[in-house]
Amino acid sequence: MGADQGMILLKQKKGGVTMKRMLISIVAMIMVFTLAACGSNNNNNSSSSSSPSKEVVSEAPATTEAATPADEPITLKFFTALADRANGAGKVEQDIIDAYTKENPNIKIEVEALQDEPYKAKIKVYASTDAIPDIIQSWGQTSFIKPLIDNNMLLELNAGDFADNNFVPGAMDGFMQEGKVYGLPRSADFLVLYYNKKIFDDNSLSVPTTLPELLEVSKKLRAKGINPITTNAMEGWSLPIWFEYAAQRENGDFNKIDNVLKGQGTFSGDADFLAAAKDLQELAANKALADGFLTADYGTSRNLFGQGQAAMFVMGNWEAGMATDENFPEEVRKNIGAISYPTSDKGKATDVAVWFGGGYSVSKNSKHPEAAIAFLKYFFKPENWAKQVWQGGAGTPAQSFTDYLTGQESTLQKQLVDIFGSITSSSGTPMHDMGTDEFKTKVMEAHQKLFGKQVSPEDFLKELDAAVALLK
Repeated sequence: MGADQGMILLKQKKGGVTMKRMLISIVAMIMVFTLAACGSNNNNNSSSSSSPSKEVVSEAPATTEAATPADEPITLKFFTALADRANGAGKVEQDIIDAYTKENPNIKIEVEALQDEPYKAKIKVYASTDAIPDIIQSWGQTSFIKPLIDNNMLLELNAGDFADNNFVPGAMDGFMQEGKVYGLPRSADFLVLYYNKKIFDDNSLSVPTTLPELLEVSKKLRAKGINPITTNAMEGWSLPIWFEYAAQRENGDFNKIDNVLKGQGTFSGDADFLAAAKDLQELAANKALADGFLTADYGTSRNLFGQGQAAMFVMGNWEAGMATDENFPEEVRKNIGAISYPTSDKGKATDVAVWFGGGYSVSKNSKHPEAAIAFLKYFFKPENWAKQVWQGGAGTPAQSFTDYLTGQESTLQKQLVDIFGSITSSSGTPMHDMGTDEFKTKVMEAHQKLFGKQVSPEDFLKELDAAVALLK
């Protein structure tokens, strides 16, 4: 427990500096985006003017593609949480894998893909049998990566091997321990409110930009027999991030939750946290959440919104690909918009729940570490992941992508870039990922109870305090 608490304290000491660096990078991105939109198309450039993070220090030995004979047959096992291989980020990931194996016919990459929570359950099984696949999706968050590092299951990577990949400054921080790199970040993630413009227009409703408007429009949608809001409540991880938004809108400060996690205060007895919990439960009490939302997993909630059966979807920016997902009706695809979470007099639209999301790590016991690293070097070439995930509308990479802005981005992409570029404060690593697995489970369960009206706001805060006690 002490080690986990130490990680929290480390985050607090460096979080402000890291976020300032990230925001500087964001502003630079948006300035170039503006120029790209107004000037010539520059998406054919293959280099980036942004510098990679200067903080990354690693003493791991350098590796090269030549470490393995080019004609030696090699099979790499690749385990990912991008379950949809035909759309969005999962398609981009698969396209890069296919391109690499075509260029390197001696390499076979066997992909196993599960949704987030089943993935995290399966990785524990692999870890318990010391059989982690060669390349795994990892999250630069204490609850996921620290146990793997502490149990010597991840290969230390050499930062120099990826010095030309233009990672956003600060993006690798969560994948590091004691100055050593154990993973590479794939995405910059932030939670937004997606909406179906056609549903709002057809019912003469305005998209809510304030908390009172969100409640009022939800009541009106429900009265018309329309599901107001959907999210993946069954899996639970989106709910604590939603609470972080609600709390920030009450007190104007994302850091207040972090202070509680490091022992400076409690959730119980705090008027702002109580008001935030009441705000969320009031939404639930007025049936703002979609029918059956507590049993809706990620795919179900996404499909509910994508098929036009819910007016709003609380989810991350990586779902930009919904606008081009042909599994959804065209009238839905062309009418998807995104805004920052509705505001209050203390919390602005520029206060955004943002963090660096999933990435990749290599198993310490891989029989082909050189081949695994060679693939990751290829994967993170800017013209591969960064370019394709952006231009495919599948998310925001953790690498500079300004060279790949076309000026022809979709309306949804532009809205997400505007949100990202306007950030003045952010939440950082989600609260449930700031501790042990037991802590994470208790935090998510407490939120499910709150949204399900199974616990009072006061008792919800007590349950959060009980979870925090596990960190001491």
